Amino acid sequence: MKVFEAIADAVVARGVDTVFGLLGDANMFLVADLVHRHGVRFVAARNENAAVMMADGYARTTGRCAVATVTQGPGLAVAGAALTIARQARTPLVLIAGDTPPGDPLHVQHFDQQPYALATAGTFVPVAAAGTAVRDVGLAFRAARELPGPVVLNVPIDLADEAVPPGPVGPAPVPPRAPRPLVPDPADVDALARRLRTAQRPVLLAGRGAESAAAAIRELADRSGALLATTLMAAGLFAGHPYDLGVAGGLSRPLTRRVLAGADLVVTFGAGLNRWTADHGALFPDAVVVSVDVDPAAIGARWPVTAGVLGDAGETARAVSAVLAPVRRPHWRSSDLSAELAVADPFAGLAVASTADRIDPRAFIRICAGRLPRERTTVVGVGHFGGWPNLLLDSAATDRSFVAPWEFGSIGVGLPFAVGAAVGRPDRPVVAFEGDGSLLTGLGELDTLARVGAPVLLVLLDDAAYGAEVRKLAPRGVDPELARFPERDLAAVARALGAPAWTVTDDAGAQAAFDEVLPLTGPAVLHVRVRPDVVQDKF
Repeated sequence: MKVFEAIADAVVARGVDTVFGLLGDANMFLVADLVHRHGVRFVAARNENAAVMMADGYARTTGRCAVATVTQGPGLAVAGAALTIARQARTPLVLIAGDTPPGDPLHVQHFDQQPYALATAGTFVPVAAAGTAVRDVGLAFRAARELPGPVVLNVPIDLADEAVPPGPVGPAPVPPRAPRPLVPDPADVDALARRLRTAQRPVLLAGRGAESAAAAIRELADRSGALLATTLMAAGLFAGHPYDLGVAGGLSRPLTRRVLAGADLVVTFGAGLNRWTADHGALFPDAVVVSVDVDPAAIGARWPVTAGVLGDAGETARAVSAVLAPVRRPHWRSSDLSAELAVADPFAGLAVASTADRIDPRAFIRICAGRLPRERTTVVGVGHFGGWPNLLLDSAATDRSFVAPWEFGSIGVGLPFAVGAAVGRPDRPVVAFEGDGSLLTGLGELDTLARVGAPVLLVLLDDAAYGAEVRKLAPRGVDPELARFPERDLAAVARALGAPAWTVTDDAGAQAAFDEVLPLTGPAVLHVRVRPDVVQDKF
């Protein structure tokens, strides 16, 4: 048995049935073995960065540890942004990267992969010898699950082709330990209970790290008379609760913004509290802020807090509920507020106006709200365009159905994350919102979308510009033409690469396109030419 075969066996033994990647000298025989001997599905991307993003999208929507593979040198180097996104999102992911022979420092593709992997993924596991290959695969998977985060499993090209020495190839696979929930200190529990007891206008704010604790946080909110809110990453977590304010942050809706301005206590659970969540201090300016997190380094790291509680979100919420007598706050949880929340219309008061050849993006999102299937995975890429679906569309974070890979602020994420999400959850369609500039950084993945054939509706909100840069340049007197580009027929490009596509410039065209696209059974692209002068103030 060759080392690459032993690695394939060890990967499959951990339940892996799908691998994303790009073939190259240092990984092509591993991929061929996974596919032909083990029946693993290989999703071939057109770019290594996109391949790792696809694996990240797969992990976020399935909860499984994802696997991707790239070749040596430039293969790993190109994937740096995607590894950094996965690291910041704490996505469990193993990237099997080839490497040049250690004895050939003049190899054309040589560079020191270990420091690069540590700077991006954060964890590096080298396969040092033929006899340790199986063990090293196990170390990589354990690290990805238990840290959690991405791991680069480094396999030199010459070592991959060596014979595994006789004898046991390694211990039987040990499944990763499920981390024990971190129980908060009783003194911190009592202190938080006192704050909730004495506050007049408390709010419980949940982030993505608290998704599994939603029921416990709801119970604590009902017991303490608090209102509920989420970060953008956990949008929809409390949908249906009569006192759910929705998303707290720069993309808060007007009613949410008005209510949060009066909060005197905000308790965050599993939320990456930062300047966006607090809208640069404007969202809850007079509130005492308490952060509950399992990572002590995260408490107060990006936004000042009054106090922190080190503990699992669910364990902490249940512990506080256990020592807190029920509190009624009819002035805060009023029937008037619940009635307002029940009928709140995100499109109310918008002065929507399309032109002869370009639709107002808010008009298009309003049509989306009425036409898109409720049961879907929603992916929103990074850019000015992303403010519209995030602000105006209702999302459900339950069952991993909302993906906003904004962690590193990297454009070009929408399409590859959508492909990975669709591969991971083929039981529901994916709707991905992307911008023209963002798509053009990875245009080749339209080919991947067409080849995969999954039900993905890619919505391109095209303003023929880098909209965020235009928005920031013009007010300071700098010519925004630097960030504007000629109009391109992106629908024709999509069709040329095998994906059915329609161009939308007005309301009637949008409705007609949805008539043809829905129900979504395969890939489709809506190229939506939007007005470039409609600005999302809170992007």
